[in-house]
This record gives sequence, structure tokens and C-alpha cells, in this order.
Amino acid sequence: MEKTIESAKEIEEETGSYLQLSFSRAPKKNQEALAQLGKRWVQWLNKHGVSSKIYYLNNSSTTTTTTTSEQVSPPQGIESIAKILSVSDDEILGVSLQFYRDQAHADEVYSKMMQDETCGAIGKEFDSLVTPGKSMITDGFSRLRM
Repeated sequence: MEKTIESAKEIEEETGSYLQLSFSRAPKKNQEALAQLGKRWVQWLNKHGVSSKIYYLNNSSTTTTTTTSEQVSPPQGIESIAKILSVSDDEILGVSLQFYRDQAHADEVYSKMMQDETCGAIGKEFDSLVTPGKSMITDGFSRLRM
């Protein structure tokens, strides 16, 4: 039990208590350019004490692949993110996870971001690479306390 408590504290220290989650989609042809841009973005965030990870959806199918490569539909009551967001076959879906100490830290970093020319340039380049007419889906989450 004590080991579990230590582990939970280590995770919170590593990830903080506030998560900003953002989904965006882009044409598959832009994946490499987005990966390079993502590296610059993560470096900027790291410099400001934010742990950040970027992931891409493995496929935009509404089915799941099992370990035997068999295609199966998700169980009833479970929906595919790709289906809900209507991701087309020629698009990639990316998710950015940004871990802050707390919401005040997120607000502080956001304020710095709005003043920083580097962030402005990254934002403009990002806008040129994502699917036109599709908004980024984002919000902040506080850690559930147990």
C-alpha cells in the first residue's frame, strides 16, 4: 500500500495536477512537417516547465485491430474518436498532452505564449498545416483527487 502511495506521488510530481488536452487533424501529407513543428513546440513548453507529449492516431478506422490483426468493431457503448470527429482516410489525428503543475502555471505559460514571437510563428505554421476549416478541440482537466 505504501508503495502505491509513493508511486502516485511520483506520478503527480512528474505530470502535475493540470492537463491541457488538444486534438487537431491535418492532411497525411503534412505529418512530417507537423512532427518537426511539434519538436519546436515541445522544446518551447519544456523551457517553461511544461511536460508535453504529442501522439498520432494509429489509423482513422472505426474498427479495432486485435493482436491477431483481426478487424473488430468496438463493443456497444464505445465510440471511436476518429468516428466522432469524422476523421477522413486522408487525414491524421494528433493529440497534444501538456502537463502543468496546476492551473495557475498553465495561465502563466499561456500569458508568456501570447507575448512570445516564437509561439506566434509556430502558431502560423501550424495553421498552414492542419485541415482547413477544422478547429482544434481543446480543454483543461484537473487531476481527480482520491
